[in-house]
Amino acid sequence: MKLPVVGPRGREHALVSNWRNHRTTLDFSANADTMSDMKTFTVRELDREPAAVLDAADKDGAVRIKRRDGRLYSLQPVAAPHKITSLPDFRARLKRIFPKPIPASQVAIVDRLIAGE
Repeated sequence: MKLPVVGPRGREHALVSNWRNHRTTLDFSANADTMSDMKTFTVRELDREPAAVLDAADKDGAVRIKRRDGRLYSLQPVAAPHKITSLPDFRARLKRIFPKPIPASQVAIVDRLIAGE
């Protein structure tokens, strides 16, 4: 007994039922892809609609890319680097390192040394 079943991407397949053994199988070779939670796209879909494939990878965590010869590839997003939300208090750090200001006389000496006098 064959019943029409719509598979991935709207293609129609036949569901074959064996009543004696109470087993149900799909009669196409890639039935493992339809049973997986991971979405499968073709190389053509990746070429024509890359944003849709990348959005699906962001949403689901990973997608599969299938070539015509049946080889499968996995595409998953890389975690974005953490953004810096706050900076340390540099003025407080400077005050800890140099608790009292440098006297003007020492500043004048260093300025003359830098100038080469």
